[in-house]
Amino acid sequence: MFGVVHCELRFDDMTTLGRRTLLLLSMVASGLLASCDPTGKLLYRGDGTFSDRTEFNRPRYLIRFNKIPIYQTGAYRFHFRGLPHEQMTLMLYVEGKSSREEEGLKSLQTAIEASLTDSHGYDICKSSRQPGLNDRDSVWVLSSGVGEDQPVFWHWQCHNFQAYRLDSYELTIRVTRADPRGEKIFVTPTLEGGGIEFP
Repeated sequence: MFGVVHCELRFDDMTTLGRRTLLLLSMVASGLLASCDPTGKLLYRGDGTFSDRTEFNRPRYLIRFNKIPIYQTGAYRFHFRGLPHEQMTLMLYVEGKSSREEEGLKSLQTAIEASLTDSHGYDICKSSRQPGLNDRDSVWVLSSGVGEDQPVFWHWQCHNFQAYRLDSYELTIRVTRADPRGEKIFVTPTLEGGGIEFP
């Protein structure tokens, strides 16, 4: 009789332990599924490199395109589809510079136009005038990248636009006026967005 009672107690203990383990495993699995969108990388096609840094990073998604020279005039086009269904922002990361060099970047007389058009022919973002990077009425803002020491220009009219997974896009960046000093500066156009916004 004592053996049966002993077995029943062990069975109940194992059941409680089993339930706790199952609950813990299901919480871990759902957390992993929520933090990883495996379809993002699979659906993205085109120019640029797609990165998913998981739900707990902000920005979560990064699409980096080839760096472009802004010390000479020119037009650069990038084609892609399969963006995540998120609000995205266009950033121009300045290569080889740190935030300590922002004063020199603020004196640039470079003028850049940016436009993003979807497969329906709509302008998702477009500079409405031809601003210099540092003109008083410029739509470009110079700041430091999130958690980085790298300076970045971002565009008021290309900030927090809604992207759709099924649409195709063309991003065009035109350098319409180069800085007369001719310093060889490159920027990396990047689309970024998504992730949990913590208070």
